[in-house]
Amino acid sequence: MGATVEITEEDGEYTARDRDTGTTGTGSTRATALAVLAARLGAEEDLANADRKAEFRALTERTRQRFEAEGVTEDDLEDAIALARSE
Repeated sequence: MGATVEITEEDGEYTARDRDTGTTGTGSTRATALAVLAARLGAEEDLANADRKAEFRALTERTRQRFEAEGVTEDDLEDAIALARSE
């Protein structure tokens, strides 16, 4: 997958903009603007990954609490898995 980056210059300041996301990076050189853009895009990806991990942890905790409230045991889980695999 390729990304399209547009670089503009105004008053000696360069701006690199990712056309897909709209994320920008600025700097006194094209290379600096691109480096800042790359860092920002990486940070956005890290945040998205962190959000997915937080959602997974929350789902896991809700599931654990429900299993405890319902009295589900490890044997119950093993039986359910075996039943699902047999169908």
